[in-house]
Amino acid sequence: MRTIAILIPVLLVAAWSCDSSEAHEPNFGAELPTTNFIVDPAKDTVLKTPGGAQISISAGSLDAGDAPSVTLEVKEAFTNDDMNRGGLLHGSREANNSAGMIYINVTGGQSVSIHKPLNISIPAKTPGTEMMVYKGVAGDDALLKWIEARALTSAPSQPSTDAGKTLFENRCASCHGGKEEVAGPPLAWITSRRDRQWLYAFTRNNAILLWRGDGYSCYLFNRYKAPMPLFKDLSDDDLGNLYNYIAAASKSVDSNAVMDHKRGFDSCVANDANCGAAAQRVAHTDTVTAAPSNEAPVADFYTFAVDKHGWYNVAGKIGDAAVAGAAFPTVSADSLHPAAESLQACPCWCNESAYRRADSLGREKPARRGR
Repeated sequence: MRTIAILIPVLLVAAWSCDSSEAHEPNFGAELPTTNFIVDPAKDTVLKTPGGAQISISAGSLDAGDAPSVTLEVKEAFTNDDMNRGGLLHGSREANNSAGMIYINVTGGQSVSIHKPLNISIPAKTPGTEMMVYKGVAGDDALLKWIEARALTSAPSQPSTDAGKTLFENRCASCHGGKEEVAGPPLAWITSRRDRQWLYAFTRNNAILLWRGDGYSCYLFNRYKAPMPLFKDLSDDDLGNLYNYIAAASKSVDSNAVMDHKRGFDSCVANDANCGAAAQRVAHTDTVTAAPSNEAPVADFYTFAVDKHGWYNVAGKIGDAAVAGAAFPTVSADSLHPAAESLQACPCWCNESAYRRADSLGREKPARRGR
């Protein structure tokens, strides 16, 4: 029976370099945190990353000469915010349909090559069709390019979206489109842009987030001038079905055509003192809810083999067919949200009296709509 070593990572934020020429390219993601692992190349090893990925290394896979150990560094970008922060989204269209990106390398001062492929598994948090793995290389324009598309070793089966579609039509469609603004923001690609813990909390009871002064919740409220009804009756399974449907239906929508208010909010946080203070204040409050168990089932991974150091991206191409039956309902022209007036300031701070009225209104309205 082989011995599996589960290594505990040490989180570091650092620049990196390496003597191996193979490990020098591409140099992207410097703004992302690094996790270092010390590996015995003579043993079978499984690394578990902070983001939930697993890296399986069989004995003899890493050729380090006579060195008794190898230090590997890993970076992860499993959300659009992290991909943007690491400069990973701008070079190829495939990046806009990513299920997650991961980087593996050896730390500086080592001469190590991959003698046998390593198996990498990243959490499949959103369903995808015809997903492939791409290798990252530096392009002539100094942007990261995703090339050498290869089939995955394994991928989760596509979940049914029927239950989520019914919930969307009954609870959300009157206020939301896929890429259209109606009474609330568009929802295509929302599962890639927002953390599911926040999505579940906001969908179920946005009043709690408003009362706590959550800056982005306040930003949305001030943008759309109306409270969102409460959906306290929705279970984690209900919300999982709803957001799995939204993720599947998003595959038929070009992400570049979908407004992302979070980018405007992030700009406000960076440049407006009130927004920055609101974000800092919320960062010191208790978490709003425990992460739902069906956000990233342990058994659901995209798995692929690698034989080179560098960045890898699991993605489908823009325009890949959505799951059968998974498409957003058509939005009529008279339902579209009017063009918003220019905001004179970043509306991130919650006004207690306004949200007291909003909370009261939200409780009086029947729960038929969602944002």
